[in-house]
Amino acid sequence: MTKFIRVLVLISLLVFSAEGLHAQTNIDSLKRLLSNEKISISQKINSLNALAVYYNPDSTNQGLIFANEAYLLALKANNKSLQGKSLLNLAEGYLYNDSYEQALQYTFNALDIFLSQNNPAEIVECYRLLGWVFYDSENADYAMQYHTKAYELYSKMGDKKNTGISLNAIGLVFQMKNENDSSKKYFEKALRIAEDINNTSAIAASLNNIGICENSLGNYLSAVNFLNRALDTKMPLAKPLDEAETFNQLAYSQLKLKNYQESKRLLEQSRILIENSASKTKKEKLLDNLNISSQLNEVLGDYSGAFKNLQKYTAIRNEIASRSKSDAVAANNVKRETDKIELQMKSILAQKEMRSFQRNALGIGVVLLLVIGFLFFSKLKQRQKKEKELFVVKQALIKKELDNSLLEKKALNNKLEFKDAELKNYALYISQRNDLIRGFIDELSQLQSEVKNQMPDFNRLLDKFQYDLEINKEAQDFNMTIEEMHKDFFYNLLQKFPGLTVNERRLCAQIRLNLSIKDIASINNISAKSAEMARYRLRKHFELSHDENLNEFLKKF
Repeated sequence: MTKFIRVLVLISLLVFSAEGLHAQTNIDSLKRLLSNEKISISQKINSLNALAVYYNPDSTNQGLIFANEAYLLALKANNKSLQGKSLLNLAEGYLYNDSYEQALQYTFNALDIFLSQNNPAEIVECYRLLGWVFYDSENADYAMQYHTKAYELYSKMGDKKNTGISLNAIGLVFQMKNENDSSKKYFEKALRIAEDINNTSAIAASLNNIGICENSLGNYLSAVNFLNRALDTKMPLAKPLDEAETFNQLAYSQLKLKNYQESKRLLEQSRILIENSASKTKKEKLLDNLNISSQLNEVLGDYSGAFKNLQKYTAIRNEIASRSKSDAVAANNVKRETDKIELQMKSILAQKEMRSFQRNALGIGVVLLLVIGFLFFSKLKQRQKKEKELFVVKQALIKKELDNSLLEKKALNNKLEFKDAELKNYALYISQRNDLIRGFIDELSQLQSEVKNQMPDFNRLLDKFQYDLEINKEAQDFNMTIEEMHKDFFYNLLQKFPGLTVNERRLCAQIRLNLSIKDIASINNISAKSAEMARYRLRKHFELSHDENLNEFLKKF
C-alpha cells in the first residue's frame, strides 16, 4: 500500500517537471536529438536527464543508464548544476529499485551541490526525495523531518501545486505512525489546494488517501464514498495499478460492510489489473489483494482458500522484504553526520596551522631584523620555538584521534541500537503470525465433527497448519488475528459501547490478552506514554472506579 502512494505522488511531481515526456513521440524526438552530433553538451545532458525521468518509474534500469551517462558528461563539463540534477535522477532510480543506501548517498551529494549554489528550487527537490527515501525505509522521524522542510520551502516559494503534494506526503508519514486522525487532516488540506488549482491527479491522490484513512478509522461507508470519487476523478487517464489499489481498498470496505459478493468482484477486478501490469511495483498491490482475499475467505468459511492466500502472501512478502534496509539507511545517515563533523575538525586544524605559520613567519622576520648580530642566540630561540610548535601540533593530532575515536564509538552504538530495535520487531512479528495460525487450528478443530466424510483432507489441512506453527516460518498480521479470533468479544463490546473507535477496540483486545504496556506500545508503534494515556481514556469511557480492574472488566464481554 505504501509503495502505491509513494509512486502516485512521485508520478504527480514528475508530470509537472517532465512537461509531457510520457508521450512516446516526445521520447522518440529526444532520442533523435541525442543522435545529432552537433548538439551542445548541455543539451545532451538535459536530454539524457529527461529520458531518465521518463524511464525511472517502470523501466528503472534503463533510467539509471541515462542518468549515469548524464552525470559523467556533467563531470566532464565541470557543470555543478547539471551534476546535481543528474545525481537526483540517479537517486530517484535507486529509490525505485529499493536501493535505499545508494539513493540516500546520491541525494545528499546533490544537496551539497545545491546548498553551495544557494538554489532553493533544487534544494527543495532534494528535501522531497530524502523524505521518500526515509519513508520507504520505514524511518518515520527522518521522513517527517525532510517532508516538513520541503513543505515549508514550497510554501515560501508560493508553489501551491507542490505544497499540496508535500501535505499529502506528511499525511502519509502520520499514517505510517498509525495517527490516522492527524493524517486525515493533512490529506484534507491537500485536497483543498488541489481543488483550488484544479489539479486532477492531486485531487485523485488526496481522495484515495482520505478513503484509506476512513478505512483505518472504521468509517467504511465514508471510505467507499471517497474511494469511488477518486476512481471517477482519475478515470480514464489512471494507470492500471492506481485503479487496482483503489479497488483493493473498496473491496476491504465492502468486506467490513458485509457486502461479500461485491468485495469478491472488486478483488477479482483488481487482480486482473495487477497480473496484466509490467510495473516493478505490482507485488505491493498483490500483497494487499491477497491479504484482503484471505480475510474474505475466512469470513465465508473457506479456510482452505484463506490458507492458500496466506501462503502466497508470505512467499511474496519474503521475496520483497529487506529486513536490514532501515538499519542501512539510518547507519548511512549517522556516517554522513560523522563525516561532516570530521571535515569541520580538519578545517579548524588547518586554520590553526595556517595562523601558526603566519605568526612564525612574522616572528622570524622581527627577530632577524632586531638581533641580526646575535646569530647564535637567534638560532637557539628559533629551535626552542619550533620544539614548542611541534608539541602543539602533536597535541592537536592526539586530540583529533581521540575525537575520531569518540565519533566512531557513537556511530557503533547507534548501529547496535538499530539492531536491537529490529530484533524486537522480529519477535513481535513472530508472535503475531503464531496467533493467526492458532486461530485457524482452533476453528478447524471445532469443525471436525462436521467434516467426518472428508476426514483425510481435513486432517491433512489441519496437519499443515500445525506444521507451519511448529516451524514458525513467518507471522501474519496481529490485529487481524485478534479481530477474527474474538468476534463475539467485539460484538458484545460494541453492543454496550458503540462509540469506540477501531484503535480503541484493538487496545481493548490487547489489554484483555494481558499484554504489557511495553508490548502494546511496540505493536501499535506508539510510545509507552501514549499507550498509558489511551488506557486511561478507556477507563474514563467505561466509567470505571479506581478500584476496578480494566482487564477483568473486559473479560466479562
